[in-house]
Amino acid sequence: MIDGKRTRIADWVRRWNNDLTRFGERRVRTRADAQDLAQEVYLRLLRTNLIDLIEEPQAYLYRMASNVAAEWRQRARESKPHSPDELDLLLETRTPEFQVGEAQNQARLHAALDCLDVMVRAVVFLKLREGMTNDEIAHHLGITKRMVKRHLVTGYAELRTRLILE
Repeated sequence: MIDGKRTRIADWVRRWNNDLTRFGERRVRTRADAQDLAQEVYLRLLRTNLIDLIEEPQAYLYRMASNVAAEWRQRARESKPHSPDELDLLLETRTPEFQVGEAQNQARLHAALDCLDVMVRAVVFLKLREGMTNDEIAHHLGITKRMVKRHLVTGYAELRTRLILE
């Protein structure tokens, strides 16, 4: 019975995992979270003894994924955020070595940014530092969304190359 249950679930994973993960992406923040959500669905299926009663497995998987996502959202709402004092304490516990390494990384990033073309640097800065969307950047700089995307791709590639080689 256990092997048959695992075989059946493995078949469902093969058939619907990509679609279930995409479904999860619309309910959680990142692809990694969506993959975790799908994995949680399969783990719950492995724990149940009622798998033979499931008549519409795809619908069942989606319903279960919705329930898991709702549970995660509820848990996140109920979790206590850190107080400002706790966060300050965390910052104070950074070692001098950590602070030096962080300063060196920032200096490397700024040096790499300085090497970028002016427009590419502006687009990357607005995206990363200001958190603007591509549409907002295009409007702000008076360029097309396509040019924003092109500048981002160029900028990220150049930054990656410069930061890896240094």
